[in-house]
Amino acid sequence: MHCKRLCLLILFAWLVCGTFAVAETGNVHEIHASTDGNMGTGVYLLSIGNFDLSKGTFVADFYLVFKWSDQNISPASFEFINGRAVSKEKIYESIGNGSCEVWYRIQANLYMSPVFTNYPFDEQTIPIIIEDSKNNNSVISYTALTDFSGIDSSISVPGWKVENGEVYTEIMKYPWGEDYSRFVFTVKLARDAGATAGKLLLPPIIFCIVSGLSFFFRADKITHRIGLGTSTLISAVMFHLSQTTSLPPLPSLILIDKIMISVYVFLASSLIATTLIYIDEEFWKHVDYTKQVNRYGAILTIILPFVVFALLYYLL
Repeated sequence: MHCKRLCLLILFAWLVCGTFAVAETGNVHEIHASTDGNMGTGVYLLSIGNFDLSKGTFVADFYLVFKWSDQNISPASFEFINGRAVSKEKIYESIGNGSCEVWYRIQANLYMSPVFTNYPFDEQTIPIIIEDSKNNNSVISYTALTDFSGIDSSISVPGWKVENGEVYTEIMKYPWGEDYSRFVFTVKLARDAGATAGKLLLPPIIFCIVSGLSFFFRADKITHRIGLGTSTLISAVMFHLSQTTSLPPLPSLILIDKIMISVYVFLASSLIATTLIYIDEEFWKHVDYTKQVNRYGAILTIILPFVVFALLYYLL
């Protein structure tokens, strides 16, 4: 009887110890799940190369730094959402109690979404977007290290001015119910307005001036007027094509299209006035009518392109 009681006491003690052991194990898991997932992230851009606006591609060379405090997490599984790294070299690593830091030197082939609405006076934003490929927002949450982020003063992109950089973080919500933290570093590029205006707007202005000279010709020089008008119209069309052939197919009119359509209106108005003068000289023989067509045709030719451009700019 005593042996049976002893066995029951031993079994009861074993069950109680096991219960406490399970409870302690559960507490350990809860503590591990509530780790500090803040991952300080910064990008220092060294250079931008092979920038192709028509394809929206570029090569970025930069330093990437991670700073965090919880040794239970690691930034090693980061990836680029808008491209792939060509080379990734870890140049510094320090893992200690409450302070961890890793530096990478990275060269990556990246892409962006060009905006051509205001071409040729457009501004473009070049992004570097980083997200962890394994850990969602509950484990790793990126925070921007503004003191470690920036643009090297020697950086240059041919044909563009490098204006400023910006860093921020955002949450990407995927349709399968998981949220991932993203770190975004952007660089703003803008064209030189003066150089662009001189290079791209001077030829259309010259086309209009040359075509407008036809209003100073005498009525009997009608063949010269027609030749001048048609030649400038053909030159304008060829110039327009040369400026847009490098761009991808676009679903709507961009700024250069609106400018050139206004130029076409000027040249076409000049030709229409010349045609009316030719008809009067050949058939109607009204001298006063010819003078009126020439005078009011010149006024309409100057005003109409501005009206057309305003309508295209504000309505389309």
